[in-house]
Amino acid sequence: MAAAIASCTASISRLDARISVSSAASAWNRRATWSGYARALQLQSAEVDEIDVFSWGCGLQIPGRPLRSTTLDLFDRFDAWAAALADPDPLAWRDTLPTAISAPAVATQHPALVRALDQVRQHALADGGILPWLGLPFALRDSGLSASTLPCLAGGAKAFRLKRKPDADDWLAVLRALERSAREGLERLHDLEKFHRNAQRAIVEAFRPGALPRLLALTHHRPLLSPQGVADALALSVAGASKLLERAVAADLLVEITQRRSWRLFLPPDLAVEFGYAAPKRGRPAKEPPPLPASRDLTVAFDAFDQEMAAIDKLLTSARGPKLSSP
Repeated sequence: MAAAIASCTASISRLDARISVSSAASAWNRRATWSGYARALQLQSAEVDEIDVFSWGCGLQIPGRPLRSTTLDLFDRFDAWAAALADPDPLAWRDTLPTAISAPAVATQHPALVRALDQVRQHALADGGILPWLGLPFALRDSGLSASTLPCLAGGAKAFRLKRKPDADDWLAVLRALERSAREGLERLHDLEKFHRNAQRAIVEAFRPGALPRLLALTHHRPLLSPQGVADALALSVAGASKLLERAVAADLLVEITQRRSWRLFLPPDLAVEFGYAAPKRGRPAKEPPPLPASRDLTVAFDAFDQEMAAIDKLLTSARGPKLSSP
């Protein structure tokens, strides 16, 4: 058990250290919030996959996926949770916890990770809803295991609610699941940063970039795309948006996950593979091209691209809940 605790703590620390210095932190946080919420829904026995939460977050319905319930709103807690994650007040979430949750006198004898998970366990016994699972990132932060809330680490175990005293196997399963979430979160951050570098190369290599930088900036924050959605977000015609998406596909920056001309959807390659819409490449990974040489022109182009990303981030953050639409 001690080895599992140490390994899990180290994985959380690595993720926290990397996200604190990453230029893709904002886009990663948005995706990680969807991932964490999907895991919390699954602990509530909701029949939902991670891709379904991503599609909801991007305001699109994927053909072949189950339609969302019209009688039960699975996402009624999402906006409040997202707001709490962004709240700079470290006490805001803690103040909303039931008064029955407390740290026993012997708590200091246990590692910080165990104390954080025990807070979730107590909350799960007091509240039968989704909030206890959403509270784990806050418990990890409050225990000093991370400097900020890491939404992809939302979770827990059904045994926390079903058993008054979970056994060693239950605790070990939670630790392994939490470590897996931290590792996956770090891998997705690497993939997002790689996408950013590839996007920069594609912009520089394009003879006439046109609206390509704006599309790639949008993809950072809204990875599931459709021609109609791109047209609305970038003030383009649907035909123009379709051609722009095809340029991104030709540059290996997007993968089309549908084969219908009237209903087209696109994902970045890493998510397309992870969600089962594209086959992973076999063999040794291709060597990444060397960094582009520094120059004034490249600096101007890269700064403009980062400004596009910031503008898209601000636009999506200020927009109220996603509206489901057809591609």
